[in-house]
Formats: sequence, structure tokens, C-alpha cells
Amino acid sequence: MFPTESYQILDKSKVYFERKKDISGAVKCLLAMAEIQKRKGKLSKTFDHLWQAKYLSDQAHNKAQKVQIRISLARLYDEFNMNEQSVFYLTEALEISKKLYAQDSTQIDNLISSYMYMAVRQRKMGNYQDALQYLDSCFVTPSVALEKSIEMPFWDAEKGKIMQELHEYKKADTFLHLSHSNTSGKKVSYRPNISMYLGDLKKDLGQKDSALFFYNESLALSQDQGFSNDLETEVLRKISEVYSANGDTKLAYDYLVKSTNTADQVLHDKNQTNSELFQIKDSYLKSISEKNAQLEQKTRTIIKSNTIQFRLKIILFLLVLLGLVLGVVFQMRLKLKKTLLHKKEAELKTKFIEERSNNEIELKSKELTSYALQLIDKDTAIDELLNLLKTESSPHYKSLFSKYKKGSKDLWNEFNLQFTQVNSAFYDKLKELHPKLSSTEQKHCALIKLNLSTKEMARILNIEPHSVHVSRSRIRKKMGLKRSENLESYIADI
Repeated sequence: MFPTESYQILDKSKVYFERKKDISGAVKCLLAMAEIQKRKGKLSKTFDHLWQAKYLSDQAHNKAQKVQIRISLARLYDEFNMNEQSVFYLTEALEISKKLYAQDSTQIDNLISSYMYMAVRQRKMGNYQDALQYLDSCFVTPSVALEKSIEMPFWDAEKGKIMQELHEYKKADTFLHLSHSNTSGKKVSYRPNISMYLGDLKKDLGQKDSALFFYNESLALSQDQGFSNDLETEVLRKISEVYSANGDTKLAYDYLVKSTNTADQVLHDKNQTNSELFQIKDSYLKSISEKNAQLEQKTRTIIKSNTIQFRLKIILFLLVLLGLVLGVVFQMRLKLKKTLLHKKEAELKTKFIEERSNNEIELKSKELTSYALQLIDKDTAIDELLNLLKTESSPHYKSLFSKYKKGSKDLWNEFNLQFTQVNSAFYDKLKELHPKLSSTEQKHCALIKLNLSTKEMARILNIEPHSVHVSRSRIRKKMGLKRSENLESYIADI
């Protein structure tokens, strides 16, 4: 019993989707309705639904539906052995599914279906090598090979049938039995075909009992589907041939009569009028499709013309706006030029002041160094006088020596004050970089910055030259300097 109620529901749903401008939903309904009409043998209605679905889908962007419609049309043309039209739509389906897969690698099912049906079409046309190539193309990715036994058992059946046609019976047996076992207990539409292919193989191998078993299995599976078809007629004829070869003419005759009656029924459902109507509608709908395409082209031309006019208006507006913007930019450039001129003058003035300050600092540094050298000379002279007084055992030696020591400390404080004025940021930077340096070590660093010798530093600090070397070594260690790094250059950069 055919799902008449389902068909009515689908028809109402199609109207609803069309009213909602949901093309995809309407196409789904039409595809389902076409399949129902095909099962009833009403190929004219099937054709109507498929062409309506094609017209709608060509206006939309659902490539997956476009592939499904073209495959269905190809299979419908196949019913009338219209090979050229069938191959045409399968080729279109294949091209669309390739583009779809290139955009989205998850959309692989339609590509596999296109390759599969093209392989079947080529096999029926006797192009076995082409059919094998299309079958192998089904393995688009390695994952397809892994899932083949579950998702593509028909692949094995088709491969086995081609091998049987090529008389490679061992390979045919392997593929057909694999497909048969993978579909066992499952309701799939092509199970009758698999059993028939196995019957053909056993018949070619001379295994008549096995051939009859699989032909009868195919017949039972076909009848379970609830409608007459060409396959049932073909299987009955083949059973008749097997009985005839066995010499059982009565059974051969009975099955031949059944085959003839079934063929008559199929022909009744698919009569000449149906075929002629098919061809008439084919030409008519193609004409409508071409006219719609021309109308769409004219519409696109009008839209394009309007778009060009709109763009010209926009361009004119932009030209006027550009003129205004250029005027504003010219005024702004004049102002900017004046601003840059003032800025340059300010920079030159700042640079002049900075250079003058640097020159003054350099001059003060030289004066400071000269002052330090004078202190050293003065200290040397005083030391000589003190040594002379000490030699002559002068009673004034002790008081003069104490006074000299105090004077030396005052001189250092005065020297340090002048050094700080010239190098105001030196001590702050030194403390920031090396907070572990003592105050004495900081004095050493100040004298090193003036590029004084060890002996001169010893004189100013009133210590032995050896102590200066020890202090320098300690400073290097606290600063973490490598042996290759120069202490004077490092401190000069602070």
C-alpha cells in the first residue's frame, strides 16, 4: 500500500514553504513526492515534481539539493533508456558536488552518490573500464575506505557485477558475497539487485541450484517492496532460462508466462503515452526553463543598468566631495607648514641651549679636573713641608699636621660639592644601578669618572695606591663586570 496520506501531507507542506519563501523546504517536499509517484509507476507526475524542484533549486544556493535533483532526473531518464540525458544530468550533479566538496569537506555524500550512479550508468552502457574508474573515485578520502562496508555496500555489489561482466568470476564472487552479507537483514532498495547479480554469477559458473536460490531471493525481496518493476520481470525471465537449461520445460514455461504478465503490468504503468508525455514535457519544460533564464538575464541587465546609474551618481557626489576635501586639506597644509616651521625653530633653540649647556658642563668638568690636580699639587707641597718640619723636630709639627688633615677633609667636601653640581645625576644613577656601593666606593667612582690616575686618587683620598687598587677590584665585583669590560669606560657612560 502506497503512502497516499504522506503524499497529501507533503503537498500541503510544499504550499506552506512556498508561501514562507522557504525554497529549500519546498524542494525537499517535491523530492519526497517525486519518489512516492515513482514507486506508484506514475512517471509523468514524478517528472513534474522533479522539474518543479529543479526550477526552484536553480534560483536558490542549496548545492546539495541541486545534486539530488539531477541524480533523480538522471535515474528517471534511465527508466526510458535515454542514455544521453541521463549522463548529462549525472555529469552536472558530479560537477556541482565537486565544487560543494571543495568548499566544505564534510559534504562528501553527494559526491560519492554522483560517482556511484555515474558508474552504474556507464556499466549499463557497456563502458566497464569507465565504470570502474568512477567506482574508484568514490574513495575521496581514506575514511571512505574504512566505512565502505557500513555506508557503501552497494559499491561492492556494483564492483562485483562489473567483474562478472568482465568474466573475472573469482573477484565477482568476493565482492558480491561481501555486499550480500553487509546488507543481510536490512531494508535497502537495492538488495534485490544484489541477489540477482549473485544469481547471474552462479548461472555463468554453471551452479544452477545456487542461481535459482539467489534469483528466488531477489524475487521475494522485490515483491516485499510492494510494487511491480523491471527487475522482477527480468528475474522471472532468468529463472525461466535456468529451468529451460535443466530441461524442466513446464516450470520454464510457467515462469516465462509470469515474466510476460509482469512485463505487461509494468508496460501498462509505463506505457507509450507516458513516454510521449515525458518527451513532450521535457521539451516544454526546457523551453520554459530557457525563457525563465532569458527573463532572469533581462532582469539582471536592468539591475546592472540601475546599479551603473547609481554608481555614476555616487561618483559625481564623491568628486564634488573630493573638491571640498582638497580645499580643506590645502588650508590645513598651510597651517601645518606654519606649525612645523615654529616647531623647527623651537627645536633649533632647544638644541642650541642644550649644546651650550653641554659645553658649560664640559668646561666645568675640565675646571674640576684642573682643580683636583691643583689640590694634588698643593697636597704634595704640604706633605713635603710637613716632612721637613718633622725631620727638623719642629714643635709646631703636630698642630700643623692636625690642621692639614682637617683642611684636606674640607677640601674633599668642597671638591665633592663642585663635582655634584657638574654631574648632578651621577650619584643618583650610580645608587640606582648599584645600591650596594659604599659612600667611599662612590667617591672612588666619582674620581674614576674624572679619569684621574691611581696615584692622584690616592693623594685626594689620602690613602695608599694599593688601597685604591683594592677598592677598584671591589667596585668591579659589586658592579658584576666581566674581565673584558673596562671599569673607566663603564663609569664614564653613567
